Amino acid sequence: MANAIPVYADNQAAKGFGIGKTVELFRRFAYVEQSCVRALAGWFLRVPAWEAKIKLGYYLYAHAERAHELTGRLEEMRGGHRDANIEPALDRAGEEIVHAPDERGFMSGLAVVLRRQADVYRAYLAAANPAANATEIRLLHRLLADVEREIADIAAFGSVNPASAEEPGNAWGLYLGSLFDAAGGIACSESRSGALLPRPGNERFDWTVPMTFDERIRGDEFGSYESKLALPLRERCIGEFEVYFNELYAAAIAASVIADSWRISAPRQYFMDIAHHFWDEVRHSEFGAIRLLEHGVVPDKANMMLFEQSRNMPLLHRYCYLTLGLEIFFMPRKSVRTRYYEEQGDVLSTLFADVDWSDEMNHVRYGKKWVDHFLQDDHRTVEDVQAEISQYLENLNKHLPEGKKAPW
Repeated sequence: MANAIPVYADNQAAKGFGIGKTVELFRRFAYVEQSCVRALAGWFLRVPAWEAKIKLGYYLYAHAERAHELTGRLEEMRGGHRDANIEPALDRAGEEIVHAPDERGFMSGLAVVLRRQADVYRAYLAAANPAANATEIRLLHRLLADVEREIADIAAFGSVNPASAEEPGNAWGLYLGSLFDAAGGIACSESRSGALLPRPGNERFDWTVPMTFDERIRGDEFGSYESKLALPLRERCIGEFEVYFNELYAAAIAASVIADSWRISAPRQYFMDIAHHFWDEVRHSEFGAIRLLEHGVVPDKANMMLFEQSRNMPLLHRYCYLTLGLEIFFMPRKSVRTRYYEEQGDVLSTLFADVDWSDEMNHVRYGKKWVDHFLQDDHRTVEDVQAEISQYLENLNKHLPEGKKAPW
């Protein structure tokens, strides 16, 4: 379908976009990017293979970065509120991305969105004025290259062939594509198609179900922190990097926060920070997988107890528990690990432990900043919220055997 962006620019008797049109377009671009962030957070919990979870973590952060840059430019221009100015047809398309019936359908739908993003970014660049739109040109060149890398990575990873995402036989990709057609594309400026395809199935995504793993991963314990300290280097490294691999539980909590933040009103930096926190936890799990495989150990266990114990908390309490509870509880161990591996001459373990230590300090800062933000118009203090979390955990712990109780 021909894209109408160049036509709009040509009709202005001069190549380029005024502020009003750029704001309209960038608002839609940012909305679709943020829709993908929400969908990827949900499907991170649902896809069974840990390798796919890590991939989705990288994709989520890429979409979050792009949304952050687009909304940053929007804040510099005259314009309107993002959600109040999104056409219902485009809103429906963005809302549906997460509701794919299965993993293959979701990845096909994501590929459809990415290809349309690449097309609309190219169309804007082709019609932009090199002087008047210089800021947007620089930004979209970066974003387009990032989208193209993601398309190539999805194809290389084998999740789906982006080129066939809307071919016969791929019902969800075709359906999602028809939603964007009905909206006039991401730019909402193409000729609108009335041929909306029937929705394949009635599935509605619900993140609150337990985290999914494939048959390779079993639920198991990791032993105490203290039990690993006296082990020889190799055994201690294996034991501790099994714990790193298990930081999938923290990524799961962060993913649930992202999913529930989909419609809340918050500063744009909040959405960037929670996406960054999530991606850090995904990378920490990747650290664990890398070191375990280098030692000839295949990652085969996970313990989602802390995610399970938090997933029924309200958003504020879940985020506070993660950042100002669990992160602080485990913080004293970070420096010990880093220095131990440094003393032992284990260069890669030192690198991973050092980065993890720094990341977790950032997460505590995020927590202090955003919990305070959400309590600005609340009668409670941070301490009140922590007391409510403690009561929740105390009630939960009454029904758990010894050794299963949540730290606080």
